[in-house]
Amino acid sequence: MSSPEKKFDLDYLHIKLSAVYEKSSRLDMDSYINAYTEFNKFFGLMGTVFGFVSSDVTSKLEILQAFRQGPNGQYFETIEDMIMYEEKENKFSDSKYISGSRTLLRLHRALLFIALFLEELFQLKSDDKLSGVCQKTYSATLGQYHPWIIQKAAIMAMYALPTKFGLLQRIKGPNETEEHYAELLPKAVNAMKEVYNKTQKLYQDHNILELP
Repeated sequence: MSSPEKKFDLDYLHIKLSAVYEKSSRLDMDSYINAYTEFNKFFGLMGTVFGFVSSDVTSKLEILQAFRQGPNGQYFETIEDMIMYEEKENKFSDSKYISGSRTLLRLHRALLFIALFLEELFQLKSDDKLSGVCQKTYSATLGQYHPWIIQKAAIMAMYALPTKFGLLQRIKGPNETEEHYAELLPKAVNAMKEVYNKTQKLYQDHNILELP
């Protein structure tokens, strides 16, 4: 489990991300939810600029958890199961139905933003500001799906982000070093990309990427 005294646990995140695709040939939903719950702690550490992302992620996780714990939970054990069930039941065309596949699509888009941002973060020097790389990554990923007014507000708010050193001070535990994160971060990013790429292929194959 994630350490209760830590606000964010990159080791735990890496383990849960890897479990999404390593537990079986399919993408495990519970591991995905656990990984994203840890991601949400990271958004909290980024400050109020990511408050809107964090609240949206929380609501989406609650929906997926409700599906897993509901009477049809067996159809949501993996992402593949969910897609096949909702396709069979013709759920994608039902505007009144809150589709699990559509819900996860929002998280899927945010995952690319996180992966690319952390990849850029790894290249920064300790005293470099995060604002520039965050703005660039946001504009290329999540910003593509936000209204112009939200994009403008988010870009402006990102100027308040700390340096790489400042963020690491918020993230790491009292006995963890920057060297530990320098070693672990690329592994975590690779796991994020693995989950993203496998999910992207699934969504492409089932024509889900363009769902509203």
